[in-house]
Amino acid sequence: MVWAERVKTGIMKRMERIDVLDEYGVPTGATKPRGEIHRDGDWHRAVHVWVINGRGEVLLQKRSAAIDLFQNLWDISLAGHVRSGEKSADAARRELKEELGITVEEHELQFVAAIPSQLKDGALRDNQFSDIYLLRRDVDLEKLKKQKEEVAEIAFIPLQELQTLVHKGVGCFVPRAKEYEEMFRLLAP
Repeated sequence: MVWAERVKTGIMKRMERIDVLDEYGVPTGATKPRGEIHRDGDWHRAVHVWVINGRGEVLLQKRSAAIDLFQNLWDISLAGHVRSGEKSADAARRELKEELGITVEEHELQFVAAIPSQLKDGALRDNQFSDIYLLRRDVDLEKLKKQKEEVAEIAFIPLQELQTLVHKGVGCFVPRAKEYEEMFRLLAP
C-alpha cells in the first residue's frame, strides 16, 4: 500500500506519536502512539474546535463506532490530538481538514482556554489538556467531507438546545462538563 493510501485510510493516524505530559501540562520528553497514551492514561495535549454558524448553531459530530473512545456519542465539532512537536493551532487546522474537510487560516481560530480533563471509557483513560478554539463560520453540511474512520454523522444544533440537553444529563454526548460550561458562558447572548 502506498503512503498516500495509508494516510487516507487512517493507518498513519493510528501510528502518530503524541508527546507525554506531566500532570501540569509540561512535556516529559517521552512520546507514545495514541493507543498507548489512552491505555496507560498518560497526560497529553488535544485540540477541540467549536464551529458556530451565523444562526448561533453549533456543529456537532457523532463519533464513529470504529474510534477507540466514546464510540457513537455526539461530540463537539472537532476533537483531535496534537502530534509530537506540533503547535496546537496547527493541529486544530490539520484535524479540521482531515475530519471535516474544512480549511482555515490560523487567524480564523479564536483560542478560548486550555482545560484539563480526565475521562474514562471502559479500560481506556483520556487524561488531556484540551486547547479549545472557536471558529465562527457558516458551513454547508452537504459540502463537508467526513473522515469515515472517525465521524459517523454531523449536524447543527441551536446552542440553547445543546445547553438544555447537556444540563439535563442526556447521555448521548461525550462527557466534557468543564468545557461545556466554559463555552456556554462564553457564547451566552
